[in-house]
Amino acid sequence: MDWIVGLLLLVVGMIFGFFISKFFVERKLAQQTSKQDENTAKEIMTQNASDHINQTRDIVTALQNQCEVLSEQLDAFESAMERSQSDDDDKLTYFGEQASVYIGHQQSKHKRKSENTEFQPKDFSGERTGLFTDAKNKQVVDEK
Repeated sequence: MDWIVGLLLLVVGMIFGFFISKFFVERKLAQQTSKQDENTAKEIMTQNASDHINQTRDIVTALQNQCEVLSEQLDAFESAMERSQSDDDDKLTYFGEQASVYIGHQQSKHKRKSENTEFQPKDFSGERTGLFTDAKNKQVVDEK
């Protein structure tokens, strides 16, 4: 009988050992997957950060190019203003003076014609005309 108790204790020990090892293995796998998830999240964040830095550098480069173009245009305008002031003040004509003369000439060309009508339209406010009645009930109204 002693050997049956020993055998039963061995079976119970194996069952407990199986569940305890399963618990520890699952906990170890959970830790590994959480570490992998953290690493994946870090990699995604670093990739997004590098993309953001590259896009920001492109925007800064474009802004610098636009600033250079604007500076060149401003310098050209300033030199044109200095040349016009030093040579002669009447050389630089403005658009407003030319436009007002042009508009004045165009308006004088196009005048409206006054139309005289030979007859006055009928005034239907006094009597009923029967316009919206049936053809059977329509009465003829004498024209004056």
